[in-house]
Amino acid sequence: MPIRALPLLLFLLALPGLSAKEPKDPTQGKVPQEEGRAAKRPKESEGLRYVIQLRLRGEEKPWETRFTVLPTPPVQSHNKVKKPRLGGWRLVADRSQGTPHVLPFLLGRAERLLYISGPAPQAEAEPFVLRFGAKNCPVWRVQVPPGVKASAYLAELGPNLLAVCDLSAKFERGEIMGIELHLEGIGLKPGIAPPEEGTSLLSTLQRWAATGSAGEGPTGGGEGTE
Repeated sequence: MPIRALPLLLFLLALPGLSAKEPKDPTQGKVPQEEGRAAKRPKESEGLRYVIQLRLRGEEKPWETRFTVLPTPPVQSHNKVKKPRLGGWRLVADRSQGTPHVLPFLLGRAERLLYISGPAPQAEAEPFVLRFGAKNCPVWRVQVPPGVKASAYLAELGPNLLAVCDLSAKFERGEIMGIELHLEGIGLKPGIAPPEEGTSLLSTLQRWAATGSAGEGPTGGGEGTE
């Protein structure tokens, strides 16, 4: 380079934006997408893990998804007289499996089939146990209303805490012709309080008996409403 061009070069390097800088790493500060998604999924040791299947008239394959029921903490009251409210639950779907485009409909149905509560008058203890991982759970049978073609069983997860572990129902009317719900894994912490509205299954069975169907289907078809 000619010596007389050196002052011009120094002038240009002094201009804003033209200084020599280290090239920026485009991945700096970003979380890989796979890691970000995995962080939002429940751990294998958390909650109650279920699979639900719906059979629709005219559909060759059932709609299904796997999801986890996570208990939410109870709402604490500052009133010394009023007892603390019980907690609730939330459903988290496994989006890597099942029928992704119908997840909202399937989770809505699943929430109405849950039972996480103490023993109810409609439940009777059975003389056998079911094994989930390393845990043996006594089984209770739910009394199904007359006219409903269904069977429902509860697993005793701990003292005064039952959860639906198996449900099978068939319908001769409506768009939905069959529903299956099965418990696949247990990961609740000891001493967990049951949700405040933990007996949705019992109300759903009564509605099935009153309408003769599983309620409105995904396209709006069906007799009765849920």
